Amino acid sequence: MSVDIESAAAVPAEVTAAAAARDLGAHRETYPAKWNKQASVGLGIFVALFGVIAVFATVGASSSATEEGQSAAAVASAVLWGITALFLAGFLWLLLRSPAVSKTARGFQVHLFERGWVWVRRKGTEVYRFDEVQTLFAAIVVVNNSGVTTTVYDYRITCNDGRQTRMRQIHTDMARFGPALAAQVAQAQLPKALSYFDKGNPVAFGDLTVTEDGLATKKGKVVPWPQVGGIQVAQGFVSVVDRAGKRVSPQVSFGQMPNAHTFLLMTETILAKLRGAEQ
Repeated sequence: MSVDIESAAAVPAEVTAAAAARDLGAHRETYPAKWNKQASVGLGIFVALFGVIAVFATVGASSSATEEGQSAAAVASAVLWGITALFLAGFLWLLLRSPAVSKTARGFQVHLFERGWVWVRRKGTEVYRFDEVQTLFAAIVVVNNSGVTTTVYDYRITCNDGRQTRMRQIHTDMARFGPALAAQVAQAQLPKALSYFDKGNPVAFGDLTVTEDGLATKKGKVVPWPQVGGIQVAQGFVSVVDRAGKRVSPQVSFGQMPNAHTFLLMTETILAKLRGAEQ
């Protein structure tokens, strides 16, 4: 991974100090703050919709032929204008707190370093090391809504000291930061996992477990190492395949699998070692 000199120069002093205090090493990249555009667009649509209806209701109230009609229309108009005002307040609240308008919000960035990352948030600056991540659930779901495709990122992180956090696409550019985070955490966890495995211990990753004999499923079925062709990840599910490419295990949800990237890396490492011994 190369160092981005330009972004490194733009790292705030307090972020640099926080990273140095935790020995995160050199700065790699900075990811911009995001905001909930979908919620803002939704509120904007409701403002326009109820605003138009309120205008018609107001015109109807003034043109009603009877006093009772005018009174009922006036009440309806007042209610509609009240609803419009609530949606408008919500829209403005989101907009004013967004990076598009707020300089403070633009500072809520994620800074990637050699051995961890710093997340500047409204509630404070958080610092994490890759080797302190105990569990990472990395869920990526592609949603197709009437032909409009949206990718939803949901990364849930638990550290050795008990800290928990959650990172989604409304926070930062998870399409770029997510893979970098998952890869670095897997690299940090791999030596510990292999050391534990080499002592004869099974290493569990949710419904799949790495054992001396092979890969074991939740129900106890073991796919022996000589039969394992690799791991298949397709449409958000993980499964074991044999050397012919045939699936030989149940499918496991990638996003619900703890440390799934470490599982992939560990299995790949063991298979490479076994294949090398066969030659």
